[in-house]
Amino acid sequence: MLFVSSTNGYLYALKQDSGAIVWRTSLGDYLTDATAALEGRVIFVSVHSSALEALDASTGKPYWTFETNEKIQAPPLVMGNRVLLASRTTLWTLDATSGRLVWKFHHGVGAWPTSGSPTLVGNTVYFALGSGTQFWALDLADGHVLWSFDTNDRITSTSLVQAGSVYVATWHGTIFALNRSNGARRWSLSLNPIQRETVVDGVGGSMALADGHLFVGDYRGTVLCMDAVKGRVIWRYATGAQVLATPIVASALVYVGSSDGYFYALDTHTGRPAWRYATGEIRSSASLANSHLFVGSINGMMYAFS
Repeated sequence: MLFVSSTNGYLYALKQDSGAIVWRTSLGDYLTDATAALEGRVIFVSVHSSALEALDASTGKPYWTFETNEKIQAPPLVMGNRVLLASRTTLWTLDATSGRLVWKFHHGVGAWPTSGSPTLVGNTVYFALGSGTQFWALDLADGHVLWSFDTNDRITSTSLVQAGSVYVATWHGTIFALNRSNGARRWSLSLNPIQRETVVDGVGGSMALADGHLFVGDYRGTVLCMDAVKGRVIWRYATGAQVLATPIVASALVYVGSSDGYFYALDTHTGRPAWRYATGEIRSSASLANSHLFVGSINGMMYAFS
């Protein structure tokens, strides 16, 4: 099965092998960011802009609904019996079976919600909220603060954790590598080395991490590969328009869609395209399953690639 949210306000369940519709259900809004999360046979997805719903993956029938009364723009994270959800000013931790609130962390005032999901590694939750500039590490058990780091910029990306480092990207285009245990800065790289009143570059999606390298797309339409240890750029590849999608790395290729209307497969070592396909504008990330890539386009089509 393949699950995808559409700007027509529906969540679709499609057959992976054919794209045939198995079921669809109304999300109650037209969010383009209502990315669903799958855990076992349960789908978790935001509905009516401010609630989280758990659905039977086979039928689309709801098990429970949890209302946050805040705008949700980030996909939920489901790990075992916990669901982590970031809304406008609050991180919610729910029981996955019942939808019961386990604890919540509130910070800041009304702002545009973050588009980055929380990241859970071990018993530590890493996340950011809304238009705030603070990046947090909390204890999963009760939500108490382990450390925080001020990026001085809105954080739009889901963080990545590997070994002793946490990686996060900001709206105005700064990539940070932080010490995982205490939040101290290891390095930072600005995509705008010269500060200007008008933002020239930035990151709208999230990064990918593979074989010691970070891969990220930016507003200029460039896909970058960086050394995750040293924070230096190894290569850049320019597409024809902004890249808002999160790259996927597999089989020595970086797969990512661009607003220029193409879906790209780039060599991880050189950045040169192995192939590209005209799909129409892509803003969302692809999914990789069973040796196939699935990606949706603004033209209303879902594509499956081998």
